[in-house]
Amino acid sequence: MNLLNAEEAVQFFNSYGLKVDEKSVKEWIKDMEMKAPANKNRPMIEEDLHCYNHWCFVRGTAYEEGIDDTTKIERLVEENFLLKKEIEKLKKEQDLLEETLGMPDKLF
Repeated sequence: MNLLNAEEAVQFFNSYGLKVDEKSVKEWIKDMEMKAPANKNRPMIEEDLHCYNHWCFVRGTAYEEGIDDTTKIERLVEENFLLKKEIEKLKKEQDLLEETLGMPDKLF
């Protein structure tokens, strides 16, 4: 099985219980070939499963390999903004729950 064959890679990943789509696997293979062209004709191994999983996890984040500093900063600013919104939402939920439970006002 060659690393270049997305269909076989999908089958390989599925055999480990990982549900993947062929489009993302093709993107990952293309990315891998650019980083290590010498590995084109090697067989798929279990480590590739972990590599693909990590690639999917960081793709589109500030931690994605190969992106410029400006993109990293933009992504971190966006992540920070979303986290602040989530904190506000959770604080409102906490206040509502405390009110529903009849808990006294915050002590701190």
